[in-house]
Amino acid sequence: MSVLVVPITLYLYQRVYRMAGGKPETPEYSWKRLHHLIIGMFLAIALVSLSVLIACSLGWIDTVKWNPLEQWSAALLFNIVFAFFYEALPEELGLRGMLYDILRHRFSAWLSVLLQTLLFVSFPVAVNLLQMLVGFPPGGPLSIGYIILIFCFGICLQLLRLWTSSLWASIGFHLTYLEMMRFVVSSNQEGKPAIINFHESTPEYFALLSVTMIIIGSILVSLVILGAKHFIRRNQRVGLQDIA
Repeated sequence: MSVLVVPITLYLYQRVYRMAGGKPETPEYSWKRLHHLIIGMFLAIALVSLSVLIACSLGWIDTVKWNPLEQWSAALLFNIVFAFFYEALPEELGLRGMLYDILRHRFSAWLSVLLQTLLFVSFPVAVNLLQMLVGFPPGGPLSIGYIILIFCFGICLQLLRLWTSSLWASIGFHLTYLEMMRFVVSSNQEGKPAIINFHESTPEYFALLSVTMIIIGSILVSLVILGAKHFIRRNQRVGLQDIA
C-alpha cells in the first residue's frame, strides 16, 4: 500500500504546490515535523487511559490486570509496523494531506474538512458495495453506527492536522487508536495478545465509552485549541492595528 500510494502522492503534491503558488518551506509531511507524532500518540493514550478510569469508577470493568511485556510486545510491534504502512501513513498522506489541500485551494477550511471526510467515508462504503455486487462477502459492516464512527474519526484526524500543522500528529493518533483498540479495548478476546485483561460487568459498554472518549474527546480538544489559536491571532491583529 505505501509503496504505491506514498510515491504517487508525493509526486502529485508537486502539482498541488504549483496550483497553490509555491511549496511551503516545511510541508506538513516533512520529517522536520516528525516530533508531532508524539502529540498524536500521547493524546490517544491519554484518552484511552481516561476511559479505563471512568469505566472502573462506574463499575463497568474490574479486575484489571497488566500482562507481562513478553506476552504482547512482539505482536504489538508487528501490528504497529503493519498498521503504519498499510493504514496510517498512506491514508493520512493521501486524504488528510493532499486531498484536503486540493479542496482547501477552492473552499473554506471547514467546508474542506467536511468534503474530505465525506470522501473518506465513501471509500469503505464503495468497496463494500462493489464486493457485494460481484458476489464477494463485504469486507466490513455497513451499519449506520459504523458510518457515523468513521465519519467522526475522519473529522478527528483532520482537525489534528489543522491545529498542529503536521500530518505526523494525525498519523500518530491514527496508529495509536488502532493499537489501543486491538490491544486494550478488545483485549478480552480469548487467545489474543493483550496489554491488559479485565472483567466486564456490562459487556460492550467499555468499548463504546472508549471509542467515544478517543474520537469525540480528541475533536473537542482540537476545537478548543483551534479556537484559542484563532482568538490569539485575532487579538494580535487588533493590537497591531492599534499600534499602527
